[in-house]
Amino acid sequence: MLGKLFSKQSVKSRLALGLVSILVCVCIGASFLGLFPDKYSAILAGRAAIAEVVAVNSTVFITRSDIRRMEANMQILVSRNEEIMSAAVRTIEGKAEAIIGDHEAQWQDMEEGYSTESQIVVPIWEGDKQWGHIELRFSPIKRQDMWAFFFEPLTQFIMFVSLFCFLFFKFYLGKMLKQLDPSQAIPDRVRSALDTMAEGLLVLDIKQNIVLANEAFSELVGEVPEKLLGVNIAHFPWDNTDNLQSASESLMSSDKADGYPWTRAIKSSTVQMNHMLRLQLKDKSNHTFMVNCSPVLGPNGKAAGVMVSFDDITELEEKEIELRRSKEEAEAANRAKSDFLANMSHEIRTPMNAILGFTEVLIRGAGNKPQDSKKYLSTISSSGKHLLDLINDILDLSKVEAGHVEVEHLPSPAHQVAQEVVKIMAVKAQEKGISIEFKALDEMPEFVLTDPARLRQILTNLVGNAIKFTEQGSVTVTVRYLTKSTGNSLVFEVQDTGIGMNEAQANAVFNPFVQADSSITRRFGGTGLGLTISKRFAEALGGDIRVTSEPGKGSNFIVELHASPALGAKMLSIEQIMTEQVVESANQSSQWAFPDASVLVVDDGDENRDLIKVVLSDVGLRVDTAVNGKDGLDKVLAADYDVVLMDVQMPEMDGYTAVRLMREQGINIPVIALTAHAMKGAESDCLAAGYSGYMAKPIDIDALLNLLAGELDAKVVTASSSSQNESLEQMDDDIPTVSVVHTTAIRSSLSAGSGKYRDLIQRFILRLNTQVKDIEKASASSDYQTLEDLAHWLKGSAGSVGFHVFTEPAERLEEAARQQDSAIISAAIEEIKSLVSRIDLAEQEESKHAMLPSELAKSSEARSDSSGKASVDSESLKISDNQKESPIYSSLLQSTPKLRPMAEKFVLRLSEKLSLMGDALEQGEFETLADLAHWLKGSAGTLGFNDFTEPSADLELAAQAHERDSAMRCLSALRSLEKRIELSVPEGRLDSSAG
Repeated sequence: MLGKLFSKQSVKSRLALGLVSILVCVCIGASFLGLFPDKYSAILAGRAAIAEVVAVNSTVFITRSDIRRMEANMQILVSRNEEIMSAAVRTIEGKAEAIIGDHEAQWQDMEEGYSTESQIVVPIWEGDKQWGHIELRFSPIKRQDMWAFFFEPLTQFIMFVSLFCFLFFKFYLGKMLKQLDPSQAIPDRVRSALDTMAEGLLVLDIKQNIVLANEAFSELVGEVPEKLLGVNIAHFPWDNTDNLQSASESLMSSDKADGYPWTRAIKSSTVQMNHMLRLQLKDKSNHTFMVNCSPVLGPNGKAAGVMVSFDDITELEEKEIELRRSKEEAEAANRAKSDFLANMSHEIRTPMNAILGFTEVLIRGAGNKPQDSKKYLSTISSSGKHLLDLINDILDLSKVEAGHVEVEHLPSPAHQVAQEVVKIMAVKAQEKGISIEFKALDEMPEFVLTDPARLRQILTNLVGNAIKFTEQGSVTVTVRYLTKSTGNSLVFEVQDTGIGMNEAQANAVFNPFVQADSSITRRFGGTGLGLTISKRFAEALGGDIRVTSEPGKGSNFIVELHASPALGAKMLSIEQIMTEQVVESANQSSQWAFPDASVLVVDDGDENRDLIKVVLSDVGLRVDTAVNGKDGLDKVLAADYDVVLMDVQMPEMDGYTAVRLMREQGINIPVIALTAHAMKGAESDCLAAGYSGYMAKPIDIDALLNLLAGELDAKVVTASSSSQNESLEQMDDDIPTVSVVHTTAIRSSLSAGSGKYRDLIQRFILRLNTQVKDIEKASASSDYQTLEDLAHWLKGSAGSVGFHVFTEPAERLEEAARQQDSAIISAAIEEIKSLVSRIDLAEQEESKHAMLPSELAKSSEARSDSSGKASVDSESLKISDNQKESPIYSSLLQSTPKLRPMAEKFVLRLSEKLSLMGDALEQGEFETLADLAHWLKGSAGTLGFNDFTEPSADLELAAQAHERDSAMRCLSALRSLEKRIELSVPEGRLDSSAG
């Protein structure tokens, strides 16, 4: 404590205190040696002398027996001497002959022969015999209280001398040090110039003590310049950023000081430039300096000191850190963009593949049965809606990021919205074999004030997300209504038993374009937008979404939204909520009866015009078309139309100009805008331009008909219940169920009308019998992985060769093998065996290679290896002489020659893929080989090259089984087939196929 106090004093004060301390020590030493006058001893000696004089006088009076004169003499002595308080004369027997003052009460008995500083006893003699003694009581010499020490003569002397000398020394040293201060060697104008410098400046001596500090450095460290004089620069907590040690390590390093630039400047007598140091200030903040050191050379040419400048670059360093952080964020954003584009490419291609693929199937006439056509069209419709939802998600996110989210607060049956979502999403759950249920935990109002569209979107995203990441188990949606003092809230919980997330993944799951990790994106797909949009919508509705999750045990997403009860809304009990029926528009099949009216469709897209013309003509409207705004304006001026449906962006004249000119001509018929612009403000722009209504592309047919019905005063015609039931019964008659025993023969759809697929079908049947045996063996040995692979092969290959009846049971068998459900496995195998027994080869008997099913079974048994696993038979890959000579044509080109560019592109890719297959087989990369074979199996069939389907399936299975020899034979067969591809359409083939 004293050391810290002493260190804070100025140099003059410290020197003065040091000199005073030396003086005090000298005085104390002199006192101990007896060289210092002793006041107490002098007083005691004087008192003893008085006592002796009194005793001598008293002896004279006693000899004369003159007691009264002795007492009078004592009275005079006491009255004239202030130090004598009282006195007494006693005989040897103790009798008091004379008493002066209050002696008896104040006298204290003493040891015989001993006196004290305040009580003295002197004997009186009569001749050579002691007659008695005199008692003298004096006032005390020393004080007896707590302050007695400060009244000691030595103490007072030291205090006086110390105070006086300290002031004198400080004044004297101030004068002398001023003459000796090295900073005084610098002229005042130079020192003033140094003080005005923005950067800190120090001058150090050879021992690195500060001999000069300018104002900038003093303010930086929070000290006055005078107090820095003599302070070693190592006193400050420097951190040398030039070395690789951490701050804590560098502070503990024994040779830390050797790394500082001023140390090197003194030792080497050279200038040190651009060294970075950090200094922690008193407020715990860190500053970074660029340090330059210039040695001050002495007469011998060696450094006698060093001048150090400190340029504060803290702000520059922070900007550099900020720039580095911005660069990293930009790189992360670029990576996120790349990941997003890759994900979006995958997500868009998936529904587009289904749309284009099934459209081609219908074009080729494969969907001859009504239920097949309806199934394909349903797939195209759902894929198109999925694609539209994907685009809407991107638009929603752009609105969210731009802060343009608009929400409404309408009376909404929130519980019904949740029930509808669960019912719709139940289809996806059933496809994955998981259960989904809805639960109400509290009573709640029948209607609450919220945005039903946004609520539906939030729940759809969360439930869809839960189903996507749940392989087995269940998804549960619960609803609660909480009444709080701060407001009422609606709480939904979407809980699943899926893969779950760790804490880091859960914290990042609401970020745009983020899924738990890249493997999840590859495994489950998705763009990572749904949760981000849902959270933003929840926040816009006065709530939030949070998640709790544990890897392997599922996730629980909790949505809490502010939702006040609607005016007059009644409270529903849990039972009422659970029994509430969701009204579906599909339950009432409604049609519009339009009056006789004409509609003009103006669009530069041929497909859009044709689509709308077909739809409107089907409901009895007369439809005319125009290809651009100018054409549409001319037709409107030339004829009378009841409604105009017009695009916005078109060549020659856009919709805005056309509708404006119509209005200027006095044409007030309804003009509905059909536009692909779905961003915020598009509708208001159209209405401001003169349009009567607005509809975004792609066109919702029902919405379009509803809009036209309002404009044309159409009437609703509801189909009767009986007609619906008849329709349903007819539909049920067309769709076979599993429980019905079928006795009809099964034939390949490829065998109809042509014998060119007979060999392919025969080889499949040959392979099928082998695979069925392997399926039974895998089931008996509970080899679920092999069973799943075989079922997957059957699901894909059977449809490729026209045996579509195997697809559904094979799919059930694959899922049952994945779930290891022995009951479903047994039922599926029996159904597959039953279907195999019903295969009819009548169409193939014309071929010399035809076999009966029993013969095929025997042949397949003969080719089954000892392990029970199917091996690819080289005989099944042999190509007959007739086949080797005949070219391979695309059945797709036979029906649609204009698709020749697609076939040419496939042929080019085929050569590349076969080369990659060879490389993969040579390097033992069977997984890659299987993927390539799977691609060829699907792509070749899609483009009508059906001869590749079976060998590709064989190659895929051989690669999955790591059978190199079989894979090599399959690859050789595919290369032979490649050489026989002929892209031209043989003469007469197009006509026959068309007929």
